[in-house]
Amino acid sequence: MANTSIEPEFDEPYQIWKKTPSPEANAGILKALKPTIEGAIKTHVGETNPLIESRARKLVLDTLPGYSPERGRLGSYVYGQLQGLKRINRQQTSILKTPERMAQDSYFLTQAEKELQSELGRSPTDSELADKTGLSPKRMKSVRKYYAPVSEGQMIDPETGMSGYSGSVDNPWQQQRHSAWTQLVYDDLDPYHQQVMEYTLGMNGRRRLNNTQLANKLGRSPGAISQAKSRIQNLLDQGEELSPFGTI
Repeated sequence: MANTSIEPEFDEPYQIWKKTPSPEANAGILKALKPTIEGAIKTHVGETNPLIESRARKLVLDTLPGYSPERGRLGSYVYGQLQGLKRINRQQTSILKTPERMAQDSYFLTQAEKELQSELGRSPTDSELADKTGLSPKRMKSVRKYYAPVSEGQMIDPETGMSGYSGSVDNPWQQQRHSAWTQLVYDDLDPYHQQVMEYTLGMNGRRRLNNTQLANKLGRSPGAISQAKSRIQNLLDQGEELSPFGTI
């Protein structure tokens, strides 16, 4: 029998995965490696989020075929492979990063409006806001337009409320941000969840389908479709949660 260096706690799930690759085997090895994955995320990225965690699990499964028990410990191998999370995190951060000055002005404007409303017992005028913040009406207009809610480009599924982004909006940076985040989520999904996302949001010109139609098309139950949509929506929502000030 060949001498191996794989850790005892990983041996059984790894052997099962190696012998019979399957979703169940994938789940088993990922469960065993969870502490290692979480430690690598903390080291390579810092604070975690659901999308980074999902990317980490996918990276582990993508690189696991290259591991050999005869060459070293599985934990060390996985830890090293997850250095790729640094690049993924930089990509996400770049997409979501808000220009610092615009974000700062938006924060001051929002806080000043809340304070004046409390003091005056009514919504303040722009003149009052300008006096309090030092921002000109022209600058306030730019800040508000920059953070204007998405309308034309937002796509809502009538059954679940799932939202994605396409088309045109007034703010080119905001359109790019939402489109890029939606694409990041889409790229990280397996083919089944990608199809659910495509037909729910009408991506790439597809005809939008409701739960029953989608269940029939994909050979799943309507309940399974709802669960898939919920998972995708949770990832889409991270695009706003990771913004410095959320939706303003």
